[in-house]
Amino acid sequence: MDKPLSDDELRQHFESDDETAFELLIEGLSSHIVFMLNPEGNITTWPDPGQSLYGYEADEILGKGVDTLFADPEEMETTIDALLADATDSSVETQHWHRKADGSVFWATLSVSPLRNRELEGFVAVSQDTTEKHQYEKTLERQNDRLKEFTDILAHDLRSPLSIISSRVHLARETGDQEHFDAIEGTTERMARLVDDLLSVAKQGNVVTDPEITNVEKVVDTAWKGTGGTVNRAVLQYEHIGSVSSNSDRLIQLFENLFQNAIQHGNDAVVVRVGPLEHGFYIEDDGPGIPADIQDDVFDHGFTTNEDGSGYGLSVVRTIAGAHGWDIIVTDSNTGGARFEITGVEFLD
Repeated sequence: MDKPLSDDELRQHFESDDETAFELLIEGLSSHIVFMLNPEGNITTWPDPGQSLYGYEADEILGKGVDTLFADPEEMETTIDALLADATDSSVETQHWHRKADGSVFWATLSVSPLRNRELEGFVAVSQDTTEKHQYEKTLERQNDRLKEFTDILAHDLRSPLSIISSRVHLARETGDQEHFDAIEGTTERMARLVDDLLSVAKQGNVVTDPEITNVEKVVDTAWKGTGGTVNRAVLQYEHIGSVSSNSDRLIQLFENLFQNAIQHGNDAVVVRVGPLEHGFYIEDDGPGIPADIQDDVFDHGFTTNEDGSGYGLSVVRTIAGAHGWDIIVTDSNTGGARFEITGVEFLD
């Protein structure tokens, strides 16, 4: 096993005009994982804290390429070779999913700096787990997107009923016909429902700032009793997921809305399945599914294919997921039904 270099030894490897990289390295000794790479990008030193962060002992990782630490290097915006090429002149930083020895992943910020003594002798790499910061930034980005959607909804969905009311008031004044007052009453009731729906979405979209350890099975059980458990033709099949960090009340609402969606669009009998993914979980059914041409639209506020639907059930689902820093997509299940996949979830057991 290669012995990590001392501070003095490290300093000798840096030219006098490369103090920035050296200071970054020394700062990282107390708060980051610091290791060395040779010019080809292979790991040449591995400090003890590296085992805590990645799960690799030194003899398991020494000599392997730095790409071993990335979860999916082929999906990076740049290649590892290009990253190292840029790092030969100055420090570079990249952010991506990294994979631990046990297969779990975390979002990491990796800084790579050249190590020179006239010629390039290798690189100093500083890795930090920035999953929490990454999820928070994604959540804020989603919230900003939701705020823009709200302004669009208010401008579009409320303008039409207000126009109807204005027109009916004018006709009522001219004719005194009761039919116009009935139309006004119905329109105002519809506006009230719309406002309630918008308030619900807004409330569910607040960033989750005080998450708790939540047993997903208990959440699913509670949600099913309030929805699918009341329908004789509905069957739930659950595969162990474990515990996550979440707001349990909002997570119950997420499952309730997805269960209701499956039941409302299901056939005479519907089977709903809930199970784990590598970075999250799925909810799927064996119903008629969602046509491919509208799968990108089903989470939009007000979008519905049901005449009696409000179009806010799946919108709330997306909003709740976003408030946790998670992603959600819809695709087809193996039985042709709808399958919702929620990812970006950090499991706690």
